[in-house]
Order: sequence, then C-alpha cells, then structure tokens
Amino acid sequence: MVKSVVTALFAAAMGSALVAGCSVGDPFDFGGPRSCEVPDQNEWVYGLMQEAYLWADELPQIDPLDYDTPEAMVAELRVGHDRWSRVSDKARSDALFQEGKVVGLGFRTRRDPLGRVVVATVDEGSPAAAAGMKRGDVIQSVGGLFTEQIDEENRWGDVYGESEPGVAVDLHVEEATGEVREVSLVKDWISIVTVPTVRIHEVEGRPVGYVVLATFVDTSTDALNGAFAELKAAGVREVVVDLRYNSGGLVSVARHFMHLLAGGVAEGRMAYQVRYNDAFADENDERELMRLDHTLPAVDHVVFVTTGTTLSASELLINAVAAHVPVSIVGNTTGGKPVGSKHFDFCDKIAVPITFRLLNADGVGDYYDGLPPTCAAPDDLMHELGDAEEGSLATALHLLATEQCLAHPGDDEGEGAGASEPPGLRDPRSAPSRRVPPPSELETEWPELGGLR
Repeated sequence: MVKSVVTALFAAAMGSALVAGCSVGDPFDFGGPRSCEVPDQNEWVYGLMQEAYLWADELPQIDPLDYDTPEAMVAELRVGHDRWSRVSDKARSDALFQEGKVVGLGFRTRRDPLGRVVVATVDEGSPAAAAGMKRGDVIQSVGGLFTEQIDEENRWGDVYGESEPGVAVDLHVEEATGEVREVSLVKDWISIVTVPTVRIHEVEGRPVGYVVLATFVDTSTDALNGAFAELKAAGVREVVVDLRYNSGGLVSVARHFMHLLAGGVAEGRMAYQVRYNDAFADENDERELMRLDHTLPAVDHVVFVTTGTTLSASELLINAVAAHVPVSIVGNTTGGKPVGSKHFDFCDKIAVPITFRLLNADGVGDYYDGLPPTCAAPDDLMHELGDAEEGSLATALHLLATEQCLAHPGDDEGEGAGASEPPGLRDPRSAPSRRVPPPSELETEWPELGGLR
C-alpha cells in the first residue's frame, strides 16, 4: 500500500514538473518534490529509487514518512552490493565535480606495515602543505587523541571535526628524522591538483610515461591533456598510470582518459557499455573510442597502480582499456565498484542512486570483489610518488623491463609476484576479499570522491 501511494505521489510530482516546462524527451527527468519540506523530499526520493534505481525490483517497502531526512532513508534503502547510493549537498557536489574544490585540510593517510597512520599525499596549496607536512610523516594524534585511541573508539568518522571552513584541527606529526612536532591546521577550500606528478622514465632504452591522476573531475581533462602532450612528445608507447588513491569521479573524464590511452590503436571501437534497469533498457548505451590531439599514436602496454581505494571511474578506465591494449595491474586489489549513478537535483540537494552497470567492449563487468593485481606491490610511503625506487612504481618498471614481477620483503612464497602467470588483467571473479581502507582525512571529509557520475 505504501509503495503504491508513494508511486502515485511521485507520478503527480512528475506531471506537475512537466507542465511547468521540464523536457518531455528526457526519460530521466523526474521533476521534483511538491515542496522542500522533508516529508515531500522523502516521498519524491523514494519514488525516484523505485523508478531509476538499478535494483528497483529489490527495494524494501517502507514508509518514507518514518525518516528524518532523505539522506537517512536512502542509506537504509540500499540493497545487495550497493554501498554508494546517497543524497548530498548540491553546492558542495558541484564544487567538487565542476571546479575540483573540496573543504578540508589537504592530506590523505594510509596504514604502513606497522599499523601506523602515515601521510600518503599532501595537496599543493592546502593548509597541510603550508604547514610543511609531507608524504611519510606519521600521524601520532588528532585533536588530542592518539591514533590507537581513535582506532579503539572508532572515531575516524568524526575526529577531524565538521567539514566547514574555519574548523581547526591539532595534530602531532612525527617526521622522517624522528622529530615530533605539533601542527595546527584550519580547514579551507582546496583546489585539487588532479595530475600532481608526470615523469618520463627510461626502461631498457625506452621512454616510459608515469602519470598520477588524483580524481576524475572536470578540471582533470586539461591536466591530462597537458600530461599526454608531454608523453606524446617523448615518443612514449608504454605508460604507468597511478590510480592508487583515486576513488572515482566523472564517467566523462574517464572516457577522455580512455581516448588518450587507447584511441590511437582502437579508434571507432567500443569503449564501454552502460546498462540500466529493465524499465530503462531503451536508454542502454555504448560509447566509442576517439583519437584526440594528445592521444598516444601507439600504446604497447599500460600498467595501472592500484589499491583498495582505487574505485569507480578508475576501475572503469582499467577495464575498458584492457579490452584494446595489453594491461597489467600492480599493487593491490581495487575496491570493486562496477556501477554508476545519474545525479538528480532537488531543493538544495542531489540524489545519487546507483542507476547503471558498466561493461567493457568484451562484456566484462560485475567486478564487485575488485580487479586483482598482476603483481602485488606495496604502497611505499617512504618514497615520493614518481620515484623509480618507490615500491609500486619499481614493480611496474621491472615488469615492463622483464615481463616478471618484482619480489618484495614480506612476500609469501610464490605469492603476489605472479611470475607464473602472463602479465595482464586477470578474471575479476578470482579477486581476493576486499580490505577495509585505512582512515584518510580527505576521504573522511569528502566521501563523494568515491562517487561516479
């Protein structure tokens, strides 16, 4: 009964919106709620989920009036593999995806083999950069709490405070020298440097390009064009793409990256497929590869560097390119998000339900357990990204030079090196279980980096 009533209300809202002038031709134009009062928001979002959600036929029947916010309702409605459907603040979402800006302190962290919380990246121009923080610094305390206490009390979700400019956070940081210093940071708007590192390495006399992509947002396109202009000028035919901290972003930017990597050898061929639920099967789509100004004319091998926080648009890129170019993965199994979302504006918010599956040209998808590495490798936090001695990059360069994986201290007998298997993208169904990623200031501040649009 609840479902039929809400569906009727949703249809009425759609009808009112269409009369008001919304495009009749867009099957995904669902208008908006009758008002921005919470009950109307909840009813409209529930109706949207019943229509557009990829797993609409599995949704539980609920009373949307039982929830205090649409955010809380959507979090409870998620089914099956879904860990991502959400309702977000529109202004902040637009700032991220359109302008490449977030509110935060400007650093990410990872666990090292000893379980310490170590700084992995520092964003240029951020409060963390201004305070002299750098990759390899060990966080000893946040807000007066030692990291061990934060672990015990499960406080990583709130220990950095509200995601608002002006919020102050005090840290104790141990530097590589062993010196411990107190760092006081104040949150601010940060412009993400989307391609922070580009290098040309020489392997057996051949130029190998190395590109780090931080996230897939609109500002990434120009940065990637600049990086690939440099690689193209150097005659690069082998590329190491570092996505180890890239949790996703815009499908359109992932498609642009595909053009740069594979458009020269597979122009006009399918890049990837988009598949909606049965009600919207007529909207299923296939996208083709194109040759752009900065596309590499020939690519012999692409090695992707990944971790458990490599997700979404990053995995789409890997899976799509693998259908056309020899691909290997170095690092750890990816996070496993083979689906994406359309964004629906309402009031001052955006509803982001999972609405489609993503498959490559060979029909490969559904890698919910992640894409496994060809060669296991550590995220070597004691070396800068782009340093040929850094563990994951060293493994990638060794693989390109010898077609063999590089053993690392602590590797189990015969594990991870993958030397008994030819380099390439393994069957995603063989992936090991996903590991929960360690705390990260930027990801805690801005979980939408895991979104796909």
